[in-house]
Amino acid sequence: MRLDSLLNKINNILPQDSGIEGDRLGLQIQSGRNNVSNILITMEVDKNVINEAIKLKCDCIITFHPLIYNPLLKIHDNDRVGYLTSELIKNSIALISIHTNFDAFSEGTSKIFADKLGFKFEEFLIKSNLYNERGIGVIASVNKPVGINLLLKRINTVCNSPIKHSSFKINKIIKKIAIVGGSGSGFINEVLDSGVDAFITADISYHHYHQVFDRLVLIDPGHYEMEQFVPNGIAQILRKYFQNELKINVSSVLTNPVHYFPKGDIYCNKQKKYLINSNKKMVQN
Repeated sequence: MRLDSLLNKINNILPQDSGIEGDRLGLQIQSGRNNVSNILITMEVDKNVINEAIKLKCDCIITFHPLIYNPLLKIHDNDRVGYLTSELIKNSIALISIHTNFDAFSEGTSKIFADKLGFKFEEFLIKSNLYNERGIGVIASVNKPVGINLLLKRINTVCNSPIKHSSFKINKIIKKIAIVGGSGSGFINEVLDSGVDAFITADISYHHYHQVFDRLVLIDPGHYEMEQFVPNGIAQILRKYFQNELKINVSSVLTNPVHYFPKGDIYCNKQKKYLINSNKKMVQN
């Protein structure tokens, strides 16, 4: 398939202007390619992902987290972005970014996470001004009110990670919840206005916990942990539209740069196991 044709079709499915303004979406590195046939989808690019692409004979990587976010002033091997850019060009591998335009998709990042927890989608937290049925973050309800401790256990099981949370009354019952996959603490005021009982997002600061004291339960399972299901979500969409035109692979490389103490190996091994098992299921389907 021609690379420009792939980009146009992706933009029809996941319009760039449905994402957050200023995000780096679409083609990041062409690497001299006009045609692609074998795609690798990953959370983000690192050396191990590039090696995996080479091993699988992939000519294009689709990354959720953009590799190039700030303008490159130089391409140097001592710089992470510069080094990875050089490696992609050297191996003639194109790089495409699908990020907040997938977050805003009707079956995007936050909706996937709500589904994993068994919650029912109600509406988007921040509705798109340009598109129906798109937006950032979701508000979801539980089929049956759940105690906060049971909710935390469920999140821990789904995410395979330790959970940070704000203080709460021991008998707190959760009926409705807001979810923003990845860094969503900038939406706390909108969440407070929505009247939900709890907010699940990542990268919550110390002062945010003070801000919502006694008004909202904040839950932070981790950035990677909330988004680890995204590559498979993107793959499902692209396989639907490009089933007979492209070979689509999902990376088995764990790119989470955050480790834990104690029991860090247990969490990392569980996250690696999820990648391997989910890929096996997708191949079988």
